[in-house]
Amino acid sequence: MPERGRKSGGDRTMSRVAGVVLAALTLVPMPAASATRPTATPQRVSAQGFVRLYVNAMNKADVATMMGMFSKRPGVTSIGDGEISRGWDSIRTDAQQIVGKEGTFKFTIGSIDVTPLGASYVLVVAPFTFAILGHPDSVELPAAMTLVLERSGTTWKVLHEHWSSKMTDEENQEDNGDEGNVD
Repeated sequence: MPERGRKSGGDRTMSRVAGVVLAALTLVPMPAASATRPTATPQRVSAQGFVRLYVNAMNKADVATMMGMFSKRPGVTSIGDGEISRGWDSIRTDAQQIVGKEGTFKFTIGSIDVTPLGASYVLVVAPFTFAILGHPDSVELPAAMTLVLERSGTTWKVLHEHWSSKMTDEENQEDNGDEGNVD
């Protein structure tokens, strides 16, 4: 039997192997669960649900529901493809443009990423596709949105939204014309 405090040869070998394995594991990059898959916190889940409801209201051209989801704070803003609207009334005026146009367009939301900004605010980032329907030249545009949401009682309110879309390759070629071609 080995003396107390001293390890036998087999124990020392196992200790060395365990030490080498632990050292190697610290050098190998391990995927962080939070970096690749955010945990489904109640805050994140409720914000994602809010965004889905907002997109559904847009697809129905339901301006009253959409505007009920916006904060009435003086600093509320909406930005879409270079146009800035400041204030709830201005945003409502812009939103009125879709009244009666249900079915002529569709927003299809992608993965909704939610980043907490403290206890009462979140940043939402999501890709979406905007489709113009019912025309011979139906168009689908890849786009993205960001929202800053504020917790208000038991729901969220939009403090800021930003939408942008990419030109399709066809539109991009039309804008470039024949520049660069030599006759």
